Amino acid sequence: MRWLHEEQGVEPDHQAKRIDSEKRRIQACLSSMPFASLSDQVLQAYWLQLETRIEAGKTSHTSARLALRAAAALLLATDREGQRLPQQGDVDNYLHAVPGQAASVTGFTNFLNRQHATTLAPRVDVKRARKRRKETLARTLMTMARCADQGEAWREAWIVAAMEYFHDTKLTQKMLRQQTVERTTDGIQVVVGGVTYWLPLDIEC
Repeated sequence: MRWLHEEQGVEPDHQAKRIDSEKRRIQACLSSMPFASLSDQVLQAYWLQLETRIEAGKTSHTSARLALRAAAALLLATDREGQRLPQQGDVDNYLHAVPGQAASVTGFTNFLNRQHATTLAPRVDVKRARKRRKETLARTLMTMARCADQGEAWREAWIVAAMEYFHDTKLTQKMLRQQTVERTTDGIQVVVGGVTYWLPLDIEC
């Protein structure tokens, strides 16, 4: 594409390239099911519904791909051979492992309910999901504590993770830069919405 731009001043169509990339990823997702299996047939049918929504301008290729990926993951978690459709227990187990996928998989469970007379409902055990998130944050903080390069980027990432771990307060690094952050003798003080939070600068490994 560079030579075309240099010779003719033609800019590549970045949106078309992005859509083409999404289409390839969608095809890869569709190919992940065992060939001609029940799961394969169901995923193909679900894709036809998503494709219709794309053509109607009701969703994007990216959103469709994410929904399709969640559906494929649920189907494979249910039965690697692709011969069984998800039951409520399968949905619960899947969301126990990846609670953040509840929204993405909802469209697929609704599709199954309509097309296959199931009564699936994506349910997330909030208490269990919070515990898993806490464990993930603890591992992140432990790993960061062992990091030799503790510069400004490290400090921002540390504060973001520590705010959620110690105070259940979610911040992005962009949001953090708009807050007041002060170093103290024994840690860091972060002021968010007029509330002062204290964070340790390190934790025991």
